[in-house]
Amino acid sequence: MKKLLISALMLLSALSASAQLISAARDNDGVKFGVRGSFALSNMNQEVTHSANFGNIAGASVTSKQLPAFAVGFSMNLPVLESFHFNIELKYAMKGQKLVEKAELLSVNYENITLERIGYLELPIQPQFRLNFSESSHLNVNVGPYLGLALHGNVKTKSHEEGKDDTITKFYTFTGKSFTRVEGKSRTWEDADNNYKARYSRLDVGLALGVDYQIENFHVGVSYDLGLKDINAFARDQKNDAGYTPIKNRTALFTLGFDF
Repeated sequence: MKKLLISALMLLSALSASAQLISAARDNDGVKFGVRGSFALSNMNQEVTHSANFGNIAGASVTSKQLPAFAVGFSMNLPVLESFHFNIELKYAMKGQKLVEKAELLSVNYENITLERIGYLELPIQPQFRLNFSESSHLNVNVGPYLGLALHGNVKTKSHEEGKDDTITKFYTFTGKSFTRVEGKSRTWEDADNNYKARYSRLDVGLALGVDYQIENFHVGVSYDLGLKDINAFARDQKNDAGYTPIKNRTALFTLGFDF
């Protein structure tokens, strides 16, 4: 709870700083507000692609893949100079990763597909460098920090064993609830394992880099969110151990936007 309060206070402080920028810009006719929507491909920086044989288990492998995701939100663009602006957004962003585990045991094939999703409230504050092609068309380069606060999250695993019904297990990352369901049958609720309750920390900090082309009030762009904070709460007490792997968000976004 203490860490959640600290995270919330940090986000409120950033919002307050943004509000001061907005207040200072009230008399500036160049300030524009807009909406943004993004298709995203999200992953985490874990290098887990490997395969091996263990006794009766043949071809065991774990592969990390990109998870399709999205982001939606509002933006404010504050001009400072003709070619230098501040771009501020407040958005909801889904991030996470997809893990695929495969193995063969006693000639029976097994496969687990795990989807890890975290929904963030994010506040990017980015200096924007603008290249003007004409009065109505620009190329914008955005580079700056973002602060994210996780609102919810879950870890969903679909387990397939050859010749049997699939089993789905879902853990709610920050609430400690989970359920198991065999396909076509009712699901059973239970308390999640403590490891899953604290799997990820709620606060994320990173660097957002992007380019977008603007014509009139329309935007199309690409960007990349580079997480700088280790969000691995599951093994936080093992940070000094050999082989410890920090977990950081990595997200590519393809964005459409409109300014009012």
